[in-house]
Order: sequence, then structure tokens, then C-alpha cells
Amino acid sequence: MKAIKTLVLGLCSLGLVTTTFAQTTGRIVTIDMQKIFDQYYKTPTARAKLEETRDQFTKELQVKQDDLKKQVDELNKLREDQDRPEYTAEVREQKRKAMTDKLGDMQKMQRDLEEYRRSHQKILEEQSLRMRQGILKEITDVVLKEAKDAGYLLVLDKSGNTLNGLPSVVFSQDSLEITQDIIKILNKNQPVSGEAPKP
Repeated sequence: MKAIKTLVLGLCSLGLVTTTFAQTTGRIVTIDMQKIFDQYYKTPTARAKLEETRDQFTKELQVKQDDLKKQVDELNKLREDQDRPEYTAEVREQKRKAMTDKLGDMQKMQRDLEEYRRSHQKILEEQSLRMRQGILKEITDVVLKEAKDAGYLLVLDKSGNTLNGLPSVVFSQDSLEITQDIIKILNKNQPVSGEAPKP
């Protein structure tokens, strides 16, 4: 009987400790970072700016490609023209020299075009990375503040997958998710339509 009382007291003590630990450490909650990123009001604005830059680069690239095509057409015309029988040897030599010069110009334009394409693709990638990192930092700062203020024990992002291709969070109750709370905090200062967003 004494052993049973001791066991009961031990279990009660364990339950008390467990309850106290849970109250002290707070809850474990989940968020969907991708959903927050997509629904943050600054994201569409940043994407629009990126797309505007991409469109400008595409237009400039098209102009360069059109110029190169003209050079190719002129080179082909010179090639067809250089050995016409009615030309004197002197004229044919002049045509060959003109074709050689045109070929050099065309090859330089081709190199410039490829360099333009590579450099501007890199610019777009860097701009996209800066945009994403900047927005994710703002989101992370809000999540950290909310977690500290609310006393959460752990905040898990359920939007990604593990290396095995499985969800990073296999299961969680809806009551544990604070995604919408974070979105509301981030969007509380969203400017009205037509007003420029704050940096």
C-alpha cells in the first residue's frame, strides 16, 4: 500500500512538473513561409519591378539581335557580290576587303551580344535574390518578434520539404498555425491603392 502511495505521489509530481514545463516554455506553432511571402503586399510590387527590368533588357537585346541580323545580311550580300565576273580584279579585291572588315564587325557584335546576355542575366538573378532576401528578412523579423512576445517555444516552417522529399512538418493541428496572424501584421501598413509603399 505504501508503495502504491509512493507511486501515485511520484506520478502526480511528474504531472505537475510536465504541466509547469509546458506553461513555462510555451507552444510549438507552425507557419507557411511561402504563403506569407506570396501574400505580403510588398512581394507583388518587387516582382513587378523585376519584371519591368527584365522587359527592358529583353527590348535592348532584341535591338542588338536585329542589328546583328542586318550585319549578317550585308555580309551575305558582299559574299555574293565579290566574285561577279563583270567586276575588275581591283573591284573584286575591294569587295573582298569590305567583306573581311564586315565579318570582323559582325563577330565583334556577336561577342558583345553574348556578353550583354550573360551580364544582364546575372544582374537579373542578383536583383531577384536581393529582392527575395530582403522580403524574407522582413518576414523573419516579424516572426521572431511575434514568437518572443507570445512566448512560443518553437516556430516551424511547414512550406518546405526534407531531403527525402517529405513535408518538413508531416502533421500539425490547424490551431497551431499562425500564418494568417503574421500576414495581418505584415500587411497592416499596406498603402491604399495608388499610394507608394513605404521602403
